Amino acid sequence: MNVDDGGLLRLRRGLTVVLGVYTAVWMSLEGRLWQVVAMGVGWTAVLLLYLIQKQLGGRLAAGRLTAVWQWAVAGLLMGVGSGVLTLVFMVVKTGLHAHGPEFSQAEIVWVLQRTPLWALSGLLAGLGLGLLRLAQS
Repeated sequence: MNVDDGGLLRLRRGLTVVLGVYTAVWMSLEGRLWQVVAMGVGWTAVLLLYLIQKQLGGRLAAGRLTAVWQWAVAGLLMGVGSGVLTLVFMVVKTGLHAHGPEFSQAEIVWVLQRTPLWALSGLLAGLGLGLLRLAQS
């Protein structure tokens, strides 16, 4: 099953440019939870698109059920990666600003508590997308 390699490349490049500019601006702003979560989700999407395009060659496995599971794993990686990258960005932002913690303990705990839910949601969304692709082929 082919994935539109040209479309993935354009999407990945566009997201990279937008997120790169946003990240540069975000570093100078005061930390808000929704901003860092959006950035974590965005960069996770860029990294996942890179993985699909470069490491898998823009192709999903030939077996139909294997392709469904690849979509499910991609969704799982999206959910887990979003939580992990959000936490990494929170740490980096706090480390760069010398005026004390940028994010409260409650905000950090909120992200930690939501990461398993995001992982499950990503898994189910990926599984659903894989099944939709299977039904279309």
